[in-house]
Amino acid sequence: MIFVLIAVAALGLWLLLLAALAFATRNPDIDPGPPTSELRDESPALVDLITGNWRLCDEAASATLLDLAAKGAVQIEEIGPELSLVRLREPRTPLSAYEKLVHDHVRSLATDGVVATGALAEGARNLGRWWKSFRRKVIVEAREKGLSRARWSRAQAALLTAAAAVPAIAAGIAVAATADGDDKDGGIGAAFVGFALLIGLLGKLNGERGTAEGAKVAGYWMGVRAHLAANQGFAEQPAAAVTIWGRHLAYAAALGLARRAVTSLPISTPADDKRAWSDYGGMWHVVDVRYPRRILWGRPPLQMILRGLVAGLATGFWLWMFGIVASALIDWPDSLVMPVAYLGAAVAAAVPIAFAIADLTTKTEVEGQIVRLRAFQVGSNGNNRPKYAYWVALDDGRLREVKALGIDEDKWRPLVEGDRVRARIGRRVGWIQEIEVLSHSRHRGASLYDDTGEHLLDLPENLGEVPVLGPRRGPAGDGGVPGGGTDGRGTDGRGTDGRGTDGRGTDGRGTDGRGTDGRGMDGGGMDGGGMDGGGTGGQGADGRPAALVTPADLRRTLGIEVGHAGPCPGALPTPAWLAVSSCRYETTAGTPVTVDVHAASGARGGYLMVLGHLLTRVEGREVSGVGGGAMLYPGVISARTSEGTFAIHVHSPAGPPPPDALIALAHTAAERMEGRSPVA
Repeated sequence: MIFVLIAVAALGLWLLLLAALAFATRNPDIDPGPPTSELRDESPALVDLITGNWRLCDEAASATLLDLAAKGAVQIEEIGPELSLVRLREPRTPLSAYEKLVHDHVRSLATDGVVATGALAEGARNLGRWWKSFRRKVIVEAREKGLSRARWSRAQAALLTAAAAVPAIAAGIAVAATADGDDKDGGIGAAFVGFALLIGLLGKLNGERGTAEGAKVAGYWMGVRAHLAANQGFAEQPAAAVTIWGRHLAYAAALGLARRAVTSLPISTPADDKRAWSDYGGMWHVVDVRYPRRILWGRPPLQMILRGLVAGLATGFWLWMFGIVASALIDWPDSLVMPVAYLGAAVAAAVPIAFAIADLTTKTEVEGQIVRLRAFQVGSNGNNRPKYAYWVALDDGRLREVKALGIDEDKWRPLVEGDRVRARIGRRVGWIQEIEVLSHSRHRGASLYDDTGEHLLDLPENLGEVPVLGPRRGPAGDGGVPGGGTDGRGTDGRGTDGRGTDGRGTDGRGTDGRGTDGRGMDGGGMDGGGMDGGGTGGQGADGRPAALVTPADLRRTLGIEVGHAGPCPGALPTPAWLAVSSCRYETTAGTPVTVDVHAASGARGGYLMVLGHLLTRVEGREVSGVGGGAMLYPGVISARTSEGTFAIHVHSPAGPPPPDALIALAHTAAERMEGRSPVA
């Protein structure tokens, strides 16, 4: 009992420390200035940040596009009540980094320089990653102008992180002290989980912090907001009204006053599953997508025949039971019991079987553009492995409402929305037998945007991304991280683009494509430099991680072709004392997928079990039957074995792979780590 009380007391003291630091680092109060129509130099995105309590709101991207229209970099035209177009123009003045990001996104979607406003949500980009880059670029400028700063200093981050370890360790001791003899090891797990939860709580409070100058400028813009709200009816103005109102409409959008214009420019909004925009045939139009229930649709013909037989047996059985009961209660003729059962069974089985046989014998060939690729969970295959139904919606230019078609996972994965394809389908059961890509989507490169400049910034989304110990320094007088960026120099000794010279990731990217401050894997590096320019902990592919997962495994489970294992750029968001061996696989063609494999041994190696939480910031779920227990997160799985701990992180612009593929990959890695499986 005494250990429990100590753990509770430690947690209470830590919460008091957190509350004190949170109060000390709160945003300054804003005193609204007098109403005015005069605009200052700050962009609409900056105004959105400083007037939104230093949190960038969703309308910032739309306001930026309106500002580009006001400055002539694009033109917005209202063609009709349901159709407006954005036409690309050559910018008259240089664009800021985040303006260029928005302009490039419009360019990636445009056909002959034109895109429908409703189609701005389309594209193959990772929206979370895109928004993170946009946010960072805005805050870079805000800090350059002295309007904001990081909430947690490095010293505060170190203090909070170190202090969080005290209640976590106390909780682990309390669990171990109160557990039965066979459950003593649970204390280590409780300490790790407790530490991860406390770090997650810190992340909720972390963010950008305003300066005194920022509060003063924000007060001025609140005066502009008061003027716009009192004198102009911006709420119902369409986006095309920017030709009349100019930059005032863009600032009205940033200040939350132009609801209709923001809604019509869904740059920061995920694409709707059931409403897609297509330019197939040369004219932008809306395609409504339906996903029928999978009773008689979206299944392979052979599976449909089997389901028909099962449906017939079930129908016949229940009709037979009903006939017996009816004979006893209402004198139903006994001679009709079996004929009715047989007839009902035949009818129930005949419909799906007839449809399936018809599709097996006669297939329809269609050409069109893929407007939606979706995978929906429809159950599980046992052992907590989710089962998915894979859908493809094709616009063939004839109908404005289409039914999504079922397809095998292997055929579904290489496809990208916007691909123009030729498919052989069964129209009666809605199943794609064969599909051929005629021309690749222009969206395939939409996620490869330029992040130049953002790696100079120590800009954490969560406290776990704050580099507590600081960057690893190079030789005296250099000030750079070994192999760490352009000429080894940059702000605070960091490389300009965060790249290492040897073994670096493309443009300093980690697993998610863009690490915070040039870090790999969503914030795991040290201020733009990989350690020694190489893999995690200064190690590249030393043979052990590459022996756990091979290219043949990735081809079998994920359906991707990768090259040989190379070093993993950047550092992990793990303590410096954790010795981790890492390697990275990269696809050789098609969608740029990366697979990072990490391995650690010894009692301390168990820390890798929380890597998925540190990378994704979501709660994972346990997976049984993999090693001594595994934790599954979106795109990440980690497991402990008797020989050590490993973690696998898969990243693709199309999103994380299905959980069953990750679990199958982890099964193989666990067996290899324990010496039960040969290397493929």
